Amino acid sequence: MNNLERKNLEPEALQALSHIQNLGRRDFLKFSSVAASLALAGGVLSPLSALASLPQGIKYMSDAEYAVFRRLVDVVLVTDGTRLVPVKDVPVLQTLDAALLATMEPHILAGLKGGIAYFNDGPQGRFGKRFVDLDDAQARAFLDAWADSPELPQRALAMGLKKLVGLAYWANPPTWAPLGYDGPVSRRWGLQSLGNAPMPKA
Repeated sequence: MNNLERKNLEPEALQALSHIQNLGRRDFLKFSSVAASLALAGGVLSPLSALASLPQGIKYMSDAEYAVFRRLVDVVLVTDGTRLVPVKDVPVLQTLDAALLATMEPHILAGLKGGIAYFNDGPQGRFGKRFVDLDDAQARAFLDAWADSPELPQRALAMGLKKLVGLAYWANPPTWAPLGYDGPVSRRWGLQSLGNAPMPKA
């Protein structure tokens, strides 16, 4: 990493983004378990509101961070005109808050928060606006530019934040039906997780 990259983004933020990039299948299943549990509890999760104020169930995002993620949902999760469950009917950001942010170590969460602020200020040079103030076309152009950027912090932020909102949408079991997916086979068959148990020896 060059000096410019170190100057632009704190090491804690890069560590948080590395954590996000390493999220895998087991993390997705954990996300879906949290989403299902909260939905069963009733009243904790509600669809995204049209405003950027914090809805019930958000504990780990600030107003500003919620606004960034809310804008990301608008431009990344386009469900209108498709068979997919409308994003307005899915508690994307409540799931993200409860399933991932709540479980992050404090220094990782602090790094992510710093990265979100850096990302929000990113379009100022090109558009003269923060990310939350861009229209849809500008926001998509900005995301595409950063996702293809040769600068590691920009590329990692664009891809990492998009991954988070995508995981939080697809972690909600009602979103699976239009894909013909009826959930993990391990749950249907009642298979017990053995973690990273070694393979049996012959």
